[in-house]
Amino acid sequence: MITPIALAATLFVLPSPDGKSRVELSVNDAAGGGAPAYRVEFEGRAVTRDATMGITVDGIAFGAGSEVTGSGTARVAENFSTRGNHRNVSMVFNEFAVCLRDRKSGRDWRIEARMANDAFAWRYVVPAKDASDAAAGRLVGGEASEFRPVDGCRAWLAERPNAWKLKSYAGYWMRTEWGNLPRVSKAGPVQCPPLVVELPTNDSWLVFSEAGLRNYSGMRLRAIERADGGGVSALADFTEGAGGFRVAGDVVSPWRVVKFARTLDALVNTTDLLEALSPAPDAALFANDSTWARAGRATWFWWSKRRAGTPAEEMHMMECAARLGFEYSLVDEGWLDWDDPWARVRELTEAGRKRGVGILLWRHMKDVMNPENEYADLRAYMDRLAEAGVAGVKIDFFNAETKAMIDLQQAIMREGAKRKLLVLFHGCQKPTGETRTWPNQLSREGIRGLELNGMAEGPITAEHDCALPFTRLAAGPGDFTPVGFSNPGATTWAHQLATAVVFLSPLQVIAEYPPMLLEDPRCAPALDLLKALPVEWDETRVLAPSEIGECVVMARRHGNADDGEWWVGALNAAPRRIGKLDLDFLGKGTYRVVMITNGANAEAPLSRREVARVTRESVLSLDLARGDGAVLRFIPVKK
Repeated sequence: MITPIALAATLFVLPSPDGKSRVELSVNDAAGGGAPAYRVEFEGRAVTRDATMGITVDGIAFGAGSEVTGSGTARVAENFSTRGNHRNVSMVFNEFAVCLRDRKSGRDWRIEARMANDAFAWRYVVPAKDASDAAAGRLVGGEASEFRPVDGCRAWLAERPNAWKLKSYAGYWMRTEWGNLPRVSKAGPVQCPPLVVELPTNDSWLVFSEAGLRNYSGMRLRAIERADGGGVSALADFTEGAGGFRVAGDVVSPWRVVKFARTLDALVNTTDLLEALSPAPDAALFANDSTWARAGRATWFWWSKRRAGTPAEEMHMMECAARLGFEYSLVDEGWLDWDDPWARVRELTEAGRKRGVGILLWRHMKDVMNPENEYADLRAYMDRLAEAGVAGVKIDFFNAETKAMIDLQQAIMREGAKRKLLVLFHGCQKPTGETRTWPNQLSREGIRGLELNGMAEGPITAEHDCALPFTRLAAGPGDFTPVGFSNPGATTWAHQLATAVVFLSPLQVIAEYPPMLLEDPRCAPALDLLKALPVEWDETRVLAPSEIGECVVMARRHGNADDGEWWVGALNAAPRRIGKLDLDFLGKGTYRVVMITNGANAEAPLSRREVARVTRESVLSLDLARGDGAVLRFIPVKK
């Protein structure tokens, strides 16, 4: 048991497991305006100012005017396997629950808080009065949840100056002073989490987001000027606005998260914090057999042609996937217009089964969104997918994170799992740890990806690419759809190739036209790397001179520590020379390295170099042009 230190009747301190960090939680404290408030210190340094807590349910503002009726503590250990930056997660939280009673209504509620060595999270629980109250549905009118870093911070936000910003989370990443957040966006003061905050010393970061989103509306963050003159803070904001949303049973909010990272390496490698705060997978659906939810790469016709292929063209895409060694082929919007589409789908899936390639099918969410009869339309569609032998589904155009949309997404993941179908979400919000609860949901969009290179507001910039690993992808996998050689914008082909190594997605949908990858001689230098490209990693390290929005150098291991391969992906914006690449990650072994860098001209856009024997003491340099990149594959030399 972990005992918080009671400093006064309504002030508590909860330490981190290692004792180096802590959160102060106060109730009826003047600094919080009478409402519960929190303040976080990491490694002896304050990183947030006093920030309010509270929730409104059935017209009752649970917050100011509450008294403490009890408290309890616990130690929570989370150990599970994951896929992405590494294989296994082991995380310990000190947990503290404070039970409260609203004095005016006499209604009980509580705040549950968790403190890890590098994160603080809290949520609200408002029990139903009785069974009839639970069945009627509780109206959540909003939250007083506040995120308020110390003075002098800067923030990274995903900006898209139009109405799509809050619909699809596909903004370009930019930096501004924290105090400028209410005014910086032409789309208004509401921002898409995660917000990544640079602390004033410029050597550590905070991430503000949420975890374990289910049976609730998705949280955005509204930047405001505090009325008390206390500067700018970010408040929980919901799509439904003042109308609120209804929750059956007890109201249990998602976790509100403040993550701390001392280094960029830590910022990347604590991505699974949101998973650790999310429920474990349903044992009946996954524990006995989850091998069917396999990660992999997919061919894709749509990016290069802006339409689904004909049945014959999609059959060719599947055959290309087999030649590339890819696990899947994605058939996008337009397949329902085929003559007898389900018969053509069955032909495709049967041919794919013989070649070891699973077929993924696109669908608009409006076709399955009806919740009547426990989502009967969705269940019928999922049945038909399973009968046709389809491996998974891509559901698109949610364009909101209302509770209705979150409920629909949960139903899709649940019904997909029952039929052993993979799920890929597009036109959707940020991840909140779903990949733990639902291992069949391999990835999701909620990211400004490569499809923008074919749109008027594109193309994707190198600076955006250099920000993604430390911003959007710090919250979880993103379906960026990397490798667009034929339309790279102001980036090199080497940069495009490196995005497939650097950007996290256990389902990696490769944008480029598959026959071009296989047959264009300009792609030949990198073809064997694309065929061997992993999408799950056992270890990830961020190397110098990485800097958000400027440069990414990332080393990833696939396989065990003794004889696994290492892959390095480098992305940069402005020209730079890396005189000596840090190879300490290699350990004591000897490796053969294949290096793919920028080529000499349009006829040879990729350059390939091989070095027979490399150790951690070897000197490898990179000369990177503007918008450039590189990929290095280190293959162990057997003794």
